[in-house]
Amino acid sequence: MLEEDGVKILNVLVDHLEFVIPGNPETYITYKEVHDKLHLELKGQTYGESLKTQGLSNLAEWTAENNFPGITGLIIDGSTYQPGIGYYRVFAKDRDDFQWWQDQIRLSKYFDWKIHLPIEFIPEEIIPITTQVIDVEMPQREQVLVLRIIRDTDLTRRIKLIHNYECQICGQTIHLQNRKRYAESHHVKPLGNPHNGPDEPGNIICVCPNHHAELDYGASRINEEELISSPNHKVSRNYIDYHNTEIYRE
Repeated sequence: MLEEDGVKILNVLVDHLEFVIPGNPETYITYKEVHDKLHLELKGQTYGESLKTQGLSNLAEWTAENNFPGITGLIIDGSTYQPGIGYYRVFAKDRDDFQWWQDQIRLSKYFDWKIHLPIEFIPEEIIPITTQVIDVEMPQREQVLVLRIIRDTDLTRRIKLIHNYECQICGQTIHLQNRKRYAESHHVKPLGNPHNGPDEPGNIICVCPNHHAELDYGASRINEEELISSPNHKVSRNYIDYHNTEIYRE
């Protein structure tokens, strides 16, 4: 299981991937740089040893156990420009297997790591929009640029990705063409008046269209114990209780 310290290191590596050129270690990141980004205390004589005890070993073992690309090979010694021997050992590879190392970095660049990151580590998208501000007393109009944080589209998509587009109630998904899947997101405490539910991870579940309709019309309860869960997404009991008392009708 990927622990909190491992998640933090994974987040640093995912953020760094856009700058990486596979086969060019000068574009990778050093043990010290990871320490600095996470503001970690040096534990041991080297930054490599320190990082192993603060999430790196956990992350490496997690990727190996799940047959994911060896993204931890992005972290190198600043003097040798190579990962430590432990990187190869956890994947049962020879230390001089540089071609395998390069292939793992290339695979890491195109792997969708974000579905394995908790919502709090996924950055919100900020986009500019243009609007008009009208002064009620003065007929003058002024065009201004506003930064609006877009949460709904990205957030609900992330929730569905975390659950692999499978309904958290029945486990079913809809298979579309080109091997795509379809599911819907439901705000347990509805948005807008009169409920005024928030647009946040704890208020969203991934559902199939049938269960979405049942929940919208209050035709079924939500049983927290029976919800298919993920360590990367937890539904708030408060919102479940609200649905069962205010939305559900027997």
